[in-house]
Order: sequence, then structure tokens, then C-alpha cells
Amino acid sequence: MPRLLPGLMLTIELSLLGFFIATVIGVPFGILRAYKIPFLVSIIIDFYVFVVRGTPILVQIYAAYFLLPVFGLKISPFWIGIVVLSFNSAGYQIEIARAAILSMDDGQYEGAFALGLGKFHTLFFVILPQAVLRMLPPMANEMSNLIKASSVLSVITVFELHKAANAIISDSFKFLEMLFAQAVLYVAFVVAMTQLSIYLEKRIGISLQVKNLSQR
Repeated sequence: MPRLLPGLMLTIELSLLGFFIATVIGVPFGILRAYKIPFLVSIIIDFYVFVVRGTPILVQIYAAYFLLPVFGLKISPFWIGIVVLSFNSAGYQIEIARAAILSMDDGQYEGAFALGLGKFHTLFFVILPQAVLRMLPPMANEMSNLIKASSVLSVITVFELHKAANAIISDSFKFLEMLFAQAVLYVAFVVAMTQLSIYLEKRIGISLQVKNLSQR
């Protein structure tokens, strides 16, 4: 376990940082995609989502690893991993955010407009707070997928959990023991993120209920 912990910490760092950057990119683009935007912008976003969802993450890793240096971007395998995880997750988060916005009832918009709110205020003060609740479960699932996808970064020598376990297997030939140890650690990380999502969903839901009651 002491030899696996550095790999686990790197997996956590990769997953959290990649997810955060993907959220910063994916959610705003998802919101844009849910509204009427210029046709060219819409085509670009749709093509990006198509590429992300239509290609394996292993192909995306190799593409980044070999293509970025061609364009003069010589970065470490760690940051290539961050780029790929962010690129991959953002494509899914665009669809998550878009679906959450489009799932809102038209009455929410009509009520906001009847109160004199503009489109900007309606989006940020009426629609988004409720859409965030609908985003949390699929976002938690996306985070789980990202944690598991980080194991593929071992192919470009990123010393995350899977790579650390393989190094121990090479030394000790304890294949089954390392598989079990990896499984336990991955499951523990995924469960922790899922529980955090459930907690946030409840807290945000309670806050919205209190806010609605106070307004009445």
C-alpha cells in the first residue's frame, strides 16, 4: 500500500484537475448550445462533442502525445494527461449542461419574464440554480468515468495508480493481489465522489426550498 499511495494521489490530482477544467469549459458551452447561437458556433460545438464521444480515450491520448510536440507544444506526460482528460470530459459535460437547461419547464421562463426579468437574469437566477440540481447525478457519473479513464494514462508513462500497481507486479509477480488493491482504491474514490454529489444535491435542494419559502 505505501508504494501504491503516490500513484493514488496522482490519480486523484489528475481526475480532480481534469474534471474542474472540463467543467469550466463544458458547462458554459452546454448553456450556449441550449440557446439560439450562430449556426457556425453550433456546428463547431456539435463536431467537438461528436469527436469526443465517437473516439476512444486511448486514441485521444496517443493523438495528444504525438501531435502536441509537432505543433511545438512540448509538455510533460502529466499535463498531456490533464489536457486529454479535460478534452474528453468537457465533451460529455456539454451534453449534460445542455440537457439540464432544456429539461426546464417553459413555465419557469414565462414566470420570470412576467416578473420583468431579462434573459440574462432569468438564466442565472431562475434556470441555472434548478438546472444544477439536475446536473449533479450525471456529473457524479462523469467524475467516476474520469477516475477510471485516468488509468489509461499509464500508456504514456504517467505514474498513476494503475502504473504504480504494474510496477509492483513487475517486481513481485503478485498479479491478483495488485488487481484487488487497485479495485478497492478505485471503488473507494468513486464512492467518495458519489457521496459528495449526494450531499451537495441535498444541500442545494434544501437551500432552494428555503429561498422559495422566504420569497413567498
